[in-house]
Amino acid sequence: MTIQDMKQTVFKEASLAEWEQAAIKSLKGKSLASLSTKTLEDIILKPLYSLADVADIPANQTNTIRQTKKNSEWLVAQTVTGHSCEEILADMKDSLAKGNNVIHYAVDKDHKWNSSQIEELKSLFINNQVLLDVSNNPSFLHNFHDIKGNIKGAGETDFTNARTYFLDGSSTHQAGGDAVSELVSVLVQADILARKSSIDQLVQKAFVQFSVDSNFFMEIAKIRAFRVLWKALGEANGQSDVASIPVHAETSLRSFSALDSNVNILRAGNSALAAVLGGADSVTTYPHDVLTGATSTSKRIARNMQLVLKEETHIQRVIDSAGGSYYLETLTKELVEKAWALFLEVIKEETLKARVVKLQERVDAKWEQQLEALSKRKKSLIGINNYANPEDSLAFEIIPTNYKRLAVPFEQLRKAFQEFPLQTAIIPYGVLKEYKARLDFVSGYLIALGISPKVAPENLKPFDLQKWIDEQGIDYVVFVGNDEQTAGLVPALLNEQLSVPMDVAGKFEEYEDWLDAGLSGRIYAGQSLLQKGNELLALAKKEDSHDNA
Repeated sequence: MTIQDMKQTVFKEASLAEWEQAAIKSLKGKSLASLSTKTLEDIILKPLYSLADVADIPANQTNTIRQTKKNSEWLVAQTVTGHSCEEILADMKDSLAKGNNVIHYAVDKDHKWNSSQIEELKSLFINNQVLLDVSNNPSFLHNFHDIKGNIKGAGETDFTNARTYFLDGSSTHQAGGDAVSELVSVLVQADILARKSSIDQLVQKAFVQFSVDSNFFMEIAKIRAFRVLWKALGEANGQSDVASIPVHAETSLRSFSALDSNVNILRAGNSALAAVLGGADSVTTYPHDVLTGATSTSKRIARNMQLVLKEETHIQRVIDSAGGSYYLETLTKELVEKAWALFLEVIKEETLKARVVKLQERVDAKWEQQLEALSKRKKSLIGINNYANPEDSLAFEIIPTNYKRLAVPFEQLRKAFQEFPLQTAIIPYGVLKEYKARLDFVSGYLIALGISPKVAPENLKPFDLQKWIDEQGIDYVVFVGNDEQTAGLVPALLNEQLSVPMDVAGKFEEYEDWLDAGLSGRIYAGQSLLQKGNELLALAKKEDSHDNA
């Protein structure tokens, strides 16, 4: 085929029905609806979106988002750290020289700044935008006549060129909330401030911060949805053409773990890209080892994530590159609708305390949902509940953060099994190709808990198995075989009364009978990792709570 022929080739346009039929054919008996998934926000994600899905989206949704973004650029706002004032100044200057656009600094009340250092800070503040957090030391601001940028915890202190009304979406995220909860939290804060002062004052002095997790498309839609909701809030307060406010985003630590911390690089990179595509005006990317103490190298990697996005992808040249996507426009619309409906419900409560309680109830419920999904492996956290590295240890202190982290219960179990080792063996029966899938599942399951199992020689007779258990110092075994082997051999092994507790891999109708015969429990897909882990930990501690689990 010539180039000319290729240019003239026309492909038949496929209808939505044809796409659906192709999908159904590949599902081998499953329904198309089985591909739909429900998010934490109770939004149903479809396998396929088309033009029909955006037919009922408000015509001005995309325009609203684009018009409230002043330009396509964003500012790199990496945090400044140091153990002394000298180190903080040095880090400020170094990061600014290497691509940082904003002086992002949380003031430590224990640091004592002398007059010469304050003068140096004044010079830096004059020439650069700032993102200051003075919550721990508001009096720090008394050293400055004017600051340009955003300030958290400023109280009554006011600066001509600084925004001091902080709308905090991160706190709700840090407590475990979903995207809807975060958006509603910000709207409630904005509503209170607008009533205390005015919508005009709020527009002039407010800025908002969101934490962006690794749920890529939902996080893009969350920031886009805020811009639509901000306009709706303005209209509700009599401002039909309300001006936008700066949106700052920080990469979330919710999915970060001290175990296999290099995976945090991928999580942070994913979150940073979502923040940028969502339309954040400034972004902070946390180093992958922030939980154990960031190094100069990890801080450079974190900063360079944003610089590489700018220099290599050119996404800073496009305003709202997500706009027009059937999926993202639909997701944005659904977030807007759910957040606004919940906001109207929350503000019916007469007192601020009642509003906070109502929102917190939702946040707590969403956190429990996430833990359950993680524990049952419906949600994957690489290196934690899936593909865990048995060589990882927690022989170091974890630095406390404001975030509820999903990995914490697993980190606690891993650390506990370091202190109370449970010598575990998988005992395989049958032919390798028939039991390997279960063997791999059980092995990965146990490693995620902090237990590195040994694999016994296959098809051992009871006497030889007991001898091997004694020689290896085994405390607990898991029987692995295909359905036929398991049904036939488990009762026989139970009849031999091994000296250690035995679990079976899989779910079987005879399970209750096996429990009566002395089986300890089972391991199967969909089981709670955390519950099973705590049962095995009790066994390791000789608390005997694993009997007939």
